Amino acid sequence: MKPVKRVVVLGGGISGLASAYRIRERCRVLEMPVEVTVVEAGPRAGGKVQTLREEGFVCEAGPQGFLDNEPATLRLVDDLGLKDSLLPSEKAAARRFIYRGGRFHELSMNPLKFLISPLLSPKGKFLVAAEFFRPARRDGVEETVRQFGERRLGREFTEVMLDSMVSGIHAGDIGRLSVKAAFPKIIALEENYGGLFRGMIAKKREASASRGIQAGPTGTLHSFDEGMDVPVAALVKTLGSENLRLGWQAHRVEARGEGYRVFLESALGETSTLDADVFVLAVPAPKMAELLSSLAPAAASSLAEIFTAGVHVVCLGYRAEQVRGDVRGFGALIPRSEGLRTLGVLYVHATFAGHAPEGWVMLRAMVGGRHDPSANALGDDELIALVQEEISFRLQANGSPEFTRLFRWNEGIPQYELGHLQRISRARDALKEYPGIFLTGNSICGIAFNSCVAHSEEVGATVAEYLRDL
Repeated sequence: MKPVKRVVVLGGGISGLASAYRIRERCRVLEMPVEVTVVEAGPRAGGKVQTLREEGFVCEAGPQGFLDNEPATLRLVDDLGLKDSLLPSEKAAARRFIYRGGRFHELSMNPLKFLISPLLSPKGKFLVAAEFFRPARRDGVEETVRQFGERRLGREFTEVMLDSMVSGIHAGDIGRLSVKAAFPKIIALEENYGGLFRGMIAKKREASASRGIQAGPTGTLHSFDEGMDVPVAALVKTLGSENLRLGWQAHRVEARGEGYRVFLESALGETSTLDADVFVLAVPAPKMAELLSSLAPAAASSLAEIFTAGVHVVCLGYRAEQVRGDVRGFGALIPRSEGLRTLGVLYVHATFAGHAPEGWVMLRAMVGGRHDPSANALGDDELIALVQEEISFRLQANGSPEFTRLFRWNEGIPQYELGHLQRISRARDALKEYPGIFLTGNSICGIAFNSCVAHSEEVGATVAEYLRDL
């Protein structure tokens, strides 16, 4: 009889849960007995993927949804039997807005409509159009989003469009964020096709040429009927509650013979240890650094350099008759140059059917980020009042919202700043001396829900191969 291999996954967010699931499934295919235990410091699984369902509102603490252009996510949905729970976004969600000059401007993907819109000055539009003729840079020098944007698209486009996008997605600073680490597909367009417009045109032709030969995903924004924590609940059920230890904080990992031991402490002050052949670290980079500080100080040092920005989510519910502004769309992004502390606002009621009661408007805003670390010091009431003052006024909302909820993340989104890929590479190189320790999570593989799910498949395959060779 084959000996049972032991795997401990530290971190019960979507990365940890999906990795545990994929490890177990991969080992089952290989007919290799394995015990997989997930340890989560919080009282519930899911990490930042949390959904509050209250008074008819579906409020997301973390990701609002995901694009169906990642096959790994679609496979997970299918494997968990969740296809019937998928909820595509409404047609209205195709409308996106940028706040500039005191008003919300609809962002059109039609080149002609974009050129006649007031979002950019004539000079700014000319510099964007000239991107097609700019030579490609392929020397491998890492650039910030600001450096890349100004080189290829001009300063105005960078400060209005790219800055608002980076604020809304990463809560980041375009002068610090690495374009190669944060937006690798953008760099690939320049490297492979000579420019962004050239690349987009080529991609469109490639998609047209393959149409009818293979059906690819549509790229439609999706959630689930009951919210984004639906796959979390399904993973917890599939893995089994007996394999999930909630409310246990990991403190350090030590080598023990050919395996490792992790030291744990419960919320009640109890202590415990777990031994395993493999440890998968699916926690934020600062926590990885803490866990590895005594075992692998070189790896810990690199991981400790990854900064995590605080981001706080505020949900406001208004009766529809209170709001006179145009809130038929996905939402609006706000460039930092506009002087607001709110990073962006989503129109949840117009994006996903059933996620707000009939006759209500639900706004979901984010505050904080790399530019505004002092937001962490604001009280709950102050954060809600800040969003209400900045957003409600500009959307012509009369009176106070009748529904408010707040989710605080003092360590919210890891920042993929210059040198990020090198930091990850150095950490992994240092861990080669400690086979059986693997890294995943949004500090490592990308901040998006899709990125975390996709990386779980890689983790599952890599860990299973390692265990087979033990």
